[in-house]
Amino acid sequence: MVTRDEPSERLARKAVWTVPNVLSFLRLLSVPVFLYLFISGREAAAVVLYAIGAWSDFFDGVIARRLNQVSELGRLLDPLADRIFISALVIALVARDALPLWLAIVVVGRDLLLLGLFPVVERRGIERIHVNLVGKSGTAALLFGLTWLAAGFVWEFIGRAIGLGLVYVGAVLYWLAASLYAREAWRRMKVLAERVDA
Repeated sequence: MVTRDEPSERLARKAVWTVPNVLSFLRLLSVPVFLYLFISGREAAAVVLYAIGAWSDFFDGVIARRLNQVSELGRLLDPLADRIFISALVIALVARDALPLWLAIVVVGRDLLLLGLFPVVERRGIERIHVNLVGKSGTAALLFGLTWLAAGFVWEFIGRAIGLGLVYVGAVLYWLAASLYAREAWRRMKVLAERVDA
């Protein structure tokens, strides 16, 4: 039976400069560059940069698992980078009338809602809820759909319908994941309250 090296696992969880974390940092740093390029009329370069960043989100998860580089910082940094990355392109597309405002509000509003509820959950001493498969699928659909939509805005031969459809799917999964997070947080709060009362 193979046993895991617990000290090395603890070190991995506390590590900062891992390959996945560096990719997440680079993704965050690319956001202002992307926005500058997109707003200044260099949309093609902006879309290419965004597509590279979107693919890095897939690779940092794979690398983290393969190299045993799953860290506590990474579990916070990766979803944060995703949220900012998605919001940046949503704002850019709305500014160019390539994405309906109501759909942008649906996508960004979900993140703002969870961000507002996070301190409440933390104050109650609830352990952080990890990202679920529905949330990951929603994020992937949004990243791919928004990238496709932006590419269709730049290069007319790329139809925007697929991108918009994926954004719709991603938005639905996004809110479904939020409801699952809320239900799990409520369950944990009830368990905690029962322990206090016991």
